[in-house]
Amino acid sequence: MYKIISLGKTSMIAVMLTLVLLLSACGQAANQGNAPASTSAEVAKSTNDSVVASSEPAADVEYWTYESDKGPVQIPRNPQRVVIPVQDFIGDLLTLGVTPIAVAGNDILNHPYFKEALTGVEVVGDDMTVSLEKITSLEPDLIITYQEDTYEQISKIAPTVFIPWGKYDYKERLIEIGKILNKEQQAVKWVADFNQKLEAKKAELADLIAADKKVAIFEIAGKELYLYGSSYGRGGEIIYNGLGLHAPDLVQEAAFKEGWASLSLEALPEYLGEADYIFQGFSRGVEQDKLDILDSVFWQSLPAVKAGHVFTYDLKTYYLSDAYALDKQLDEIVTLLKSLQ
Repeated sequence: MYKIISLGKTSMIAVMLTLVLLLSACGQAANQGNAPASTSAEVAKSTNDSVVASSEPAADVEYWTYESDKGPVQIPRNPQRVVIPVQDFIGDLLTLGVTPIAVAGNDILNHPYFKEALTGVEVVGDDMTVSLEKITSLEPDLIITYQEDTYEQISKIAPTVFIPWGKYDYKERLIEIGKILNKEQQAVKWVADFNQKLEAKKAELADLIAADKKVAIFEIAGKELYLYGSSYGRGGEIIYNGLGLHAPDLVQEAAFKEGWASLSLEALPEYLGEADYIFQGFSRGVEQDKLDILDSVFWQSLPAVKAGHVFTYDLKTYYLSDAYALDKQLDEIVTLLKSLQ
C-alpha cells in the first residue's frame, strides 16, 4: 500500500523553481556545444593581442582583411598606434591627419617640413637599420613599410602592410594608404584639391614663363655631378610633372628614364647650356669641391648662371616626394620662379 505524502504550498514552489533552474542549465550547455566557430578576424585579433597589447581594449577593436603584396593581412579598422619604420611614408600619414607614434630616418625629426608635426614622436632607427626591440616596446597596432629585408621580423610584432617602393605614384600611394587607415575619402579629396592647386599655380606662371623655357635640376656630390629627372625627388615631380615645365632635350634624354644621370664638369655647357633656370643642390663632400665647381669656367659660362636664374635647394628638404612634402615644394618652387620675373 502506497503512502501519500502531502506537500504544502511553500514546498511546491521550491520544487518548481529547482526544476526551472535545472532545465535552464541544460539549455545553456546545449547552446555552448553548438556555438559558431570564431571568424578569421577574431582569430587574427586574438593572435595579434598575444604579441602586442593594443592601446584600446581588445573587444573594441574591429579587424578587416587587407590584400597586401605579401598576401592578406588582418589590420585594425581604425589604427591608433602606427609605426612607419621608413621615412618616405611619413608625409602621407600627416596629410591624412594621422601622426605616427614612431618613425625611422636620419634626422627626420629635424626635417623642416616635419619638425613641428612630429614633436614627441619616437625614432626606431634609420631606413636601413631599425630596432625591433624598440618597435615592440611601443606596442603598435599597425606597421607600414617598404623594406623587404626586415618585413618578416617586423610583421611578427604587429599587423604589417608591405607597400613596394615605386609601385604607386604619390597620388595613388596616398589613396592606398588612405584605404589602410580607413581614410580613403580624405585621400581622394586631397588628390582632387591638389590637382586644382596645381592648375592654379600653373596659371600663375603662364604669363611669366614662356612655354619654351627650360628648367634643369643639377646636384654636386663631392666631385661628382648629377642631373635629375621627374622621378628622383629634388623637386622634379613638381617642376616637370606638376607644373609641366620642360628640361633641356639632352637632360631629358640622359636623366628621365632612370631618374638621374652622372655628368662631367666639362659637359656642363653641353647639357645645361639650354637651361633658362637651374635648381642646384649640394649633397655631400667638402665645401672646397663645391666652390671649385661653381667657380669653374664651365659653370660660370652657363646662361642661367649669368642671368642669376639659379635656385639652390636643400637636399634634405627636396629629397622626399610624398604628398605632404610635395605640397610645400609646390609653393616654394612657384615663389622662387616668380621672384625672378
